[in-house]
Amino acid sequence: MLFELLSTKKSMVRSGVLSGMIDIHTHLLPGVDDGVRDQEEAFEALAFMKEAGVQKVCFTPHIMADLSQNYPEILQEKFEAFVDECPVRIDLQLAGKYMLDQGFMLQLERGLLTMADNHILIETSYMAPPPDLYHILYELEVSGYKPILAHPERYLYMQDRDYRLLKGKGCRFQLNLFSLAGYYGKMVQMNAKMLLKQQMYDFTGSDFHHLNGYNKGLHTCLLTSSQCRDLQQVISNNRLLWTGKS
Repeated sequence: MLFELLSTKKSMVRSGVLSGMIDIHTHLLPGVDDGVRDQEEAFEALAFMKEAGVQKVCFTPHIMADLSQNYPEILQEKFEAFVDECPVRIDLQLAGKYMLDQGFMLQLERGLLTMADNHILIETSYMAPPPDLYHILYELEVSGYKPILAHPERYLYMQDRDYRLLKGKGCRFQLNLFSLAGYYGKMVQMNAKMLLKQQMYDFTGSDFHHLNGYNKGLHTCLLTSSQCRDLQQVISNNRLLWTGKS
């Protein structure tokens, strides 16, 4: 019975779901956070992604109080220098992944690195939300930004009520692709499958830090037919971001 169940699943790399994908969450700008270390590693990662079917990649370096140099002007300069040197013919964009910490309101005053004009990727601590979470979401809304919460399946403090309350506040959800493979543990995997089945996700991204992890995820993430359909819909939403229809 188990063999029959497994035989009906396809690995992510064989499923074809990445064909034409826009990846909205990666850490491929070299040397600015805990992602790739240098240009050669980034070039290799982008070449691999292109071969897997990815069409466009958003660099979303961590922006938080602990990384005092990661301001938009500095990151933009590094990004432009990287693009000038990049030999891989793939569409690239710079955005940011903002931690909602004590320094975030200063970042908001300075102006945020967004994707598709006004969408902003955000995250919180895995253990507890910021005490002013809903005030921050309100400030983002009145400032014209549309928040996308990165990997909601990974926050230990979140329950079904929290997910629904955040969605009711206009916060969109981004699935980490390899959460479905158990890359972050069984509980996160269960949360991801549940949220995908309930059609709670709006977008998805790889959260690419290192090539080995990405390659492993593509081959070990086994998807049922219904999960493939649900995931393809979420991936199509990524493309709609740039048409203003999502």
